[in-house]
Amino acid sequence: MSYRFIISDWNGTILRYPTDEAQNKKIAYALLDNANLKIKNGNLSALWDFGQLLLAERELKKCFEKYQKGELSLHEVYEPFNKRVLRGKDYKFVSDVLDQFVDECVINDDVDKRILDAICLAHKYGTKTGILSTSNDVAIDRTLIRLGFENIFDIIESNRFITRFINGELKMMDCTFDINNRKPEYLERRFLRPYNLKEKDVIYFGDSDDDTEIANMLPAGNFIVPFFATNEFREYAAKRFGAFTPNTKEDLDCYLKTKCFIKM
Repeated sequence: MSYRFIISDWNGTILRYPTDEAQNKKIAYALLDNANLKIKNGNLSALWDFGQLLLAERELKKCFEKYQKGELSLHEVYEPFNKRVLRGKDYKFVSDVLDQFVDECVINDDVDKRILDAICLAHKYGTKTGILSTSNDVAIDRTLIRLGFENIFDIIESNRFITRFINGELKMMDCTFDINNRKPEYLERRFLRPYNLKEKDVIYFGDSDDDTEIANMLPAGNFIVPFFATNEFREYAAKRFGAFTPNTKEDLDCYLKTKCFIKM
């Protein structure tokens, strides 16, 4: 069989971090430092921002603990971040911090080029490719650009930053959560239906329980567990879904070359 579409998750699959917690912390701490500097320079209006950021830090810590226990969804986890950290902040400032985060991820090898290289090769030989992720569009786009992979994905479906001009300045307003807990719906609506595909035509890379609904839709062998996934999830997915769990880049390249009819 020649698979016609390769779709990949982002967090925990291409990017080492399983959630956006690391980048959100970087944004929050940068805003906290900026507010502290303004206060030292006599701008007491920044005290409100400073207080909100400290409150958000405490709330996020509690929310992530509950998320890890399965008591909260990612949407509920990030609501304090959107409300107390992002909303009303200068877009350029947040954008610059994300650029720094992307640079650090690239320098520290937190982006798995083995996955990107394999998808790039399949794309070169005509396989459609996409990303389906609950991360934000800006971080994904800039990471791909930074590594020179900006043209290898035909479709990128992710959550998005919402901005608005206020008094002539572009401000952060929110981050959408359209994809959270709705990956199967997006797979059908944005990938399968427009290309007249069936589940058997798709290979999907996923690293966690958030991807198991899609794994359950696919035939055995169509779900690939990436290198950044935990050993526990790799073993579980292999037994439960017949997932392919490559141990090396060569394993993955060989598998995709066979399944996508890529020329050697």
